[in-house]
Amino acid sequence: MYTFSFYFFWGAFTFLFSWLFGITDSGFDTVIPYSLLLLAIIISWPVSIYIQLLIMYFWGKVRKNTDTLDMLDHKFGNSLLRLGQRLLRLKVIVSGKENIPEGKFIFVGNHQENYDIIALKPIFNNHPLCFIAKEPLFTFPFLGPWMSIIGNIPIGRVANRSAAESIINGIKRYKYGHSVGIFPEGKRSFSNEMIEFKPGAFKLAIKPKSDILIGTLYNLDKIFGTFPYKRHKSYIHIHPVLKYEDYKDLNSIELSNKVKAIIQEQLNVFKKEIK
Repeated sequence: MYTFSFYFFWGAFTFLFSWLFGITDSGFDTVIPYSLLLLAIIISWPVSIYIQLLIMYFWGKVRKNTDTLDMLDHKFGNSLLRLGQRLLRLKVIVSGKENIPEGKFIFVGNHQENYDIIALKPIFNNHPLCFIAKEPLFTFPFLGPWMSIIGNIPIGRVANRSAAESIINGIKRYKYGHSVGIFPEGKRSFSNEMIEFKPGAFKLAIKPKSDILIGTLYNLDKIFGTFPYKRHKSYIHIHPVLKYEDYKDLNSIELSNKVKAIIQEQLNVFKKEIK
């Protein structure tokens, strides 16, 4: 989606500049046409981004059923996130994609950095996936409306009634037919080590009797770890689905420990294999 709009505006600006400056095929013997062509490319990037953001913003304002997570919004969002990966010079290496089920699920993963969702969401290109994310993100210009439009749910840092309502809203979203993601740590670890899980997060899966899709994130904390700014590889492993039948006899604390152990095992594998 973003690639199409970029090439569209590139062509439009190139045509406009050629018309304004009277450039023809025979005029490419000076530096001016090439400079204008480069300018058209540079302008097309931000214009394409803002046009998509505006479309998503006003589409979210006018549609009647704001609880419906449209595939159009999902595709728009993923195109912007893929652009974000390029701007961050982030290459995401994914293993276990074959474990992604066809139906809805609750996604659970470790939380390393602010960029986790940028790396994660495009993996599920055919699965509209929203996240329960920290509340301050929803107050940012453009980003905030986009977060809401694609169905993300704000949650505060404190485990209070408001946080419980966010989990309830996530369950409702799941029952509507959407997959929902959550980071049980509740905050970023800024490393390849995990911090304590909050067992209450697993009520998001226990209450609706959902299958759980587990993901292990590795090296997302090191995106800006080098200077000069170099292309960075991060790794995500998608584990086999944890069926509800396989954990239905566990309480939230036991389930939390089980999932954390699965993620920790894969983190140990990454630490051995990736130098």
